[in-house]
Amino acid sequence: MASAQGQYTDELKRKFGYYATWNPGVPLKLGDIGTLKDNVFTRLSTLEDFKIKFDIRPDETKTPLEHNSQGSVSVTTKLSGTVAPQGSALTNLDAGIIVEFTKENSTLFKANNTTSPSIKDAIKLGNQILELYKKGKWNKNWVIITELVEAENATIIISNNSNGKIELKANANIDAPTFDIADAEFKFSTQFSRGLETKIISAEGLTPLFKIMGIKTRIFLPPIFKSANVQPFDLLTPDSARNEHKNDIFFGYISSDLRE
Repeated sequence: MASAQGQYTDELKRKFGYYATWNPGVPLKLGDIGTLKDNVFTRLSTLEDFKIKFDIRPDETKTPLEHNSQGSVSVTTKLSGTVAPQGSALTNLDAGIIVEFTKENSTLFKANNTTSPSIKDAIKLGNQILELYKKGKWNKNWVIITELVEAENATIIISNNSNGKIELKANANIDAPTFDIADAEFKFSTQFSRGLETKIISAEGLTPLFKIMGIKTRIFLPPIFKSANVQPFDLLTPDSARNEHKNDIFFGYISSDLRE
């Protein structure tokens, strides 16, 4: 059984084509340097620390992003004045949202008004990183956040068992005909929760998704090497990058832990 972390990062990567920030509330910035393992980015430094400057390509198009684990998340809106479900922590006068999970490690993800700024000149950046590596001043396993999804507001709820549940009470604009679980306007408070790994409710300024770039190689190895668990990236060194493999090294998007 996959962990909550593994399930969450895998699901969002398949859905959106971006890596997912773990823990979801960790703040990230363009130019952050780190390592990638099992789809999880661990921050170590920044391009600023290496005195590498870059321009940002802004994104003015605000886009909603939403994902629920298939077949295992139900969302019920309760309006003020309606009868509360039996056993609910919400009263008949309350308005709010009830989220229930039927599978372990299921996710509800909703981000409002997201933008995706990116580093403007990835070619220039790549040339600088390759030069640092050839001089022995860069770790080939490091990656850089070059595109970042920024959410105006977001709600992320992850269950850690098969009967996870949360009941949220709206404390503002309770006469609204519908409720957006990620909208801070409703000032949700948790009335009840059970079996949850993570609950981030209508938080502002999250950076839940990102893309990374780093050093890659075109070195070809016969299948016998792979059967011995030797990968092309293992053969890359600063010396070989300056000599026999100088045409086999490049800077590009990282799509998995294994870089070829």
